[in-house]
Amino acid sequence: MGDSPGPSVALKAILAFLLPLMVFIVSLAVFERVLDGAITTEQVQTVLSFVLALLATFICVLITRVINK
Repeated sequence: MGDSPGPSVALKAILAFLLPLMVFIVSLAVFERVLDGAITTEQVQTVLSFVLALLATFICVLITRVINK
């Protein structure tokens, strides 16, 4: 990232922005597939998958913050 003295912030940027996004996308796909057989109503399945994916992303962000402290 240029000639700035000091440690690179690339890893922190990846953890801060890309990791939660990837966790959300992957967990949404996983929850959709898991709930496909368990819940017959498509609207409830979509909402529940979205909420569970948000919860997984929130937990990922919390773990990342604890590790970076």
